[in-house]
Amino acid sequence: ENILAEFRALIQSGYKEITLLGQNVNSYGKGLEHPMDFADLLAMLAEEPGDFRLRFMTSHPKDASRKLIDTIATHDKICNNLHLPVQSGSDSILAQMNRKYNVTEYLSLIRYAKERIPEMTFSSDIIVGFPGETEEDFEKTLELVREVGYVQLFTFIYSKRTGTKAAMMPDSTPYSAKTARISKLLDLHEEFAVNFAEKMVGRKVRVLVDGLGKTEGTWSGRLENNLVAEFSAPENHTGKFVWVDITGHRGILLTGSIAEEQGE
Repeated sequence: ENILAEFRALIQSGYKEITLLGQNVNSYGKGLEHPMDFADLLAMLAEEPGDFRLRFMTSHPKDASRKLIDTIATHDKICNNLHLPVQSGSDSILAQMNRKYNVTEYLSLIRYAKERIPEMTFSSDIIVGFPGETEEDFEKTLELVREVGYVQLFTFIYSKRTGTKAAMMPDSTPYSAKTARISKLLDLHEEFAVNFAEKMVGRKVRVLVDGLGKTEGTWSGRLENNLVAEFSAPENHTGKFVWVDITGHRGILLTGSIAEEQGE
């Protein structure tokens, strides 16, 4: 009831994009008096009247379900973009991280999402150099990244945190090897992301305008798939949805101009 009341107030105030935020946001509902899981909550909010779109983060793979994917597929107001931190593509490393899922389970959900929502894009977090990670473990992470094809990837070199079990684990991998691995990972991701941006050229997309772009005379906004577009327009549309013709890209940044005809 509290979430719904806050949500309605935001919509009535003119907000166009609302993000449900939680440490493990899709664990929502456990222990509630009236049965409701995160997918039920998403569906309830998506049925509210108004012109808005809905995002959520961060999801934990152990609580991500096919029901969640089906809910996203059913409701147009829920963005077709899923941030699902995998952390590693190696089952042995995932077990040491106490992640409570394996690569097979993770990829099964990703494949289902791709089948149900062909336009779905994915982002993730990956830790490189966790104690005991071998070259074979790292290669498995690269294999996973190749299959999923993330449009965004947040990468980190493992850093020791006092008081954790991992801090007590032996770590014989030199830092130089860890930096080499993360560079290889970033190169692989950039290759996919740029190819994905190239495929967006020629499309007409709906953009929520954030404000001025970095290039003089342009505006900037975010697509449903979480990519950013920089486009020319004769007037300020900040805070509004507009349709933009994508004519090019600079890396993963899409470029274009506001469409003469607004609407699909």
